[in-house]
Amino acid sequence: MLLFVLSYVLIGILFYFEYRYESSRTTTTLQTSADDRGTTRLLLIMWFLALVISPLWILLTVAAMPLVFNWIGLSLILLAIGLLRWTTYVNPFYLRAMATTDDHFICTDGPYKTIRHPGYLAFLLAWMGFGFMTNNWISFVMVTVLMLWGYLLRILAEEQMMLDRFGVDYQQYMNESYRLMPFIF
Repeated sequence: MLLFVLSYVLIGILFYFEYRYESSRTTTTLQTSADDRGTTRLLLIMWFLALVISPLWILLTVAAMPLVFNWIGLSLILLAIGLLRWTTYVNPFYLRAMATTDDHFICTDGPYKTIRHPGYLAFLLAWMGFGFMTNNWISFVMVTVLMLWGYLLRILAEEQMMLDRFGVDYQQYMNESYRLMPFIF
């Protein structure tokens, strides 16, 4: 149970790091544009569902995980925090809100050399870790599927926005990098 409480703290730290990074760069971190296609709202709903419904599965002893998965979950969340810090460090245009600026360019430094969306990968890893730390397979699958679906929709919307903004340059970057998982997708 202590590890599960720790998972909430670590997810909070992840969101705090992103918020602190963005708060110095934007007036609001929840601004949206037409390019967003409702994905900000969708992700907020999914975050809420994951944080509220997952603990209910702990009350049931059905589909319990071995303790080792709690530690795997903890490792994934810590990895996610590190990846998000790296992502925000190398990309001066990293924002939660889907937007580009006049001086915007395609970042290909750090993790962006290999994958186009390391920030979303960081959040997916964190949510998978959170799912593992619920100590319940049903909760893990629910959280992972919800978040994967939400972030994939977000990625598709963002890639269309980037193609509209950068055209052939972004298409070339897409051809030279993976969307989310190195060597897989």
